[in-house]
Amino acid sequence: MDLQTIIKACKRDNLKAQSQLYKCYKDDLYLLCLKYCKNKEEAQDNLQDSFLEIFDKMKSYKGTGSFEGWMKRITIHKAIDKYNK
Repeated sequence: MDLQTIIKACKRDNLKAQSQLYKCYKDDLYLLCLKYCKNKEEAQDNLQDSFLEIFDKMKSYKGTGSFEGWMKRITIHKAIDKYNK
C-alpha cells in the first residue's frame, strides 16, 4: 500500500494500516525520541505515546504539508510535555 492509502485506512481505524504505518516510521521517530529523552527506555515510552496520539489525531490531518513532519511535530511535543512535567 502507498502512504496515502495507509493514511486513509488509519483514519478509518484500520489496525492493519496502523501496524504498517508503525513499522514504516518507528525507527525514524525512535531516533528523534532519543534526541529529546534522557535514556532509551524513556525514548521507547515516548515513541509509544506518540503513536497513540498520532492514531488518535489521524482524522484531524488534512493532507496539507508533510505527513512525516506532522508526525515528528507530535513526537517532539510529546517529549517536551513529559520533560516539562
